[in-house]
Amino acid sequence: MAETAYDFAVFGSTPLALLLAGLLAADHAKKVCLVGSPNSAFRLGRSVDLSVMPVTRPETWALLKATTPEVVRLFGRIHGRSGMQRIDPVFVAETQSGADALSHMRHTALGLGFAAERLPDGNPMGGVAHRLPDAILLRWTQLEPALGTWLEKCEVGRLSDEEARPTLRRDGGVRIEFGSSAVEAGVAVLADDTAILSHLDTLEREKTLVPQTCTAILTEPTRALAAPLLVYVDRGVTLLRGRSGGILAIGSGPPQQAIANIGGCLDGRGPLRRAGQRVFRSLRTADGAPLVGMPRGSKAIVVAGLGMAGAFLAPAIARALTGTAEGDEKAYFAAREGGRGNARATIAEFAVGGPPVEVAA
Repeated sequence: MAETAYDFAVFGSTPLALLLAGLLAADHAKKVCLVGSPNSAFRLGRSVDLSVMPVTRPETWALLKATTPEVVRLFGRIHGRSGMQRIDPVFVAETQSGADALSHMRHTALGLGFAAERLPDGNPMGGVAHRLPDAILLRWTQLEPALGTWLEKCEVGRLSDEEARPTLRRDGGVRIEFGSSAVEAGVAVLADDTAILSHLDTLEREKTLVPQTCTAILTEPTRALAAPLLVYVDRGVTLLRGRSGGILAIGSGPPQQAIANIGGCLDGRGPLRRAGQRVFRSLRTADGAPLVGMPRGSKAIVVAGLGMAGAFLAPAIARALTGTAEGDEKAYFAAREGGRGNARATIAEFAVGGPPVEVAA
């Protein structure tokens, strides 16, 4: 018999996974176990965590507008403001489909009260560039220790994914053995790409989720970028200049392809010295829209395709998982529970670095 019974077992090590586990416990009085290993401060990040992203659906922007203040207040309580940075990211398109999507993004964001502007032609970024001022960037290496303390206060159980041996049940629950002990949870939630790739054995049959290889590179200190954070949506490249002066560059594709794309975005900057490199697998959704639910053939709830703003949607996801979401928020996640083909045609988003997706006018 299991020694401990939990309501939820959340698998993952990303900001979204940790926030989700804590919010399920703190805001919804659920007994939660988090399965994941702390991130090393010496490993390159897999992504950036930003309060905006290049999406086109007004309902996604409306949800971000509602939940971002919740996340900012939470981090303010558990760490203060030093782990968050106000930043003016720029999104750049180099194809007509990308330019059309970013134009749609800007008008949608403006209509919902976000600041957004198109930069003049001939800007130093190249292509068609749109800036979204006053976004919030999470500095994860500073926030993670404080978030770990908060999880302890929320009484979230923690297991290393290296020692955990989970068995997913057909009813959506899970039994997790570790050493000579075991725990059980009524609901298993795969809350980051690594967890999904490790535990969702039906992935190849679930065509909504598309595995891809990504490459992250850190350069030695160099001169500043044209903007503190640049996202080249057609190439699938993100560039972030760190406080030490190096550039973290994350590109879709295996090293040769990703480095070529990253090099194209940094063209004209002269020779750059590489301080580190990391190759990893990630997931995107074929239609660019989030997936929060139990896809066909899965034995767990999957949280995927939320992009760089996923952490800022954590409060709404926690409400959706506990059945407390209401109104537009409830409708948003009901439309993104799973399915394929026509079932998701009405929620398709622009897919960064992926094949062109038709977006609603």
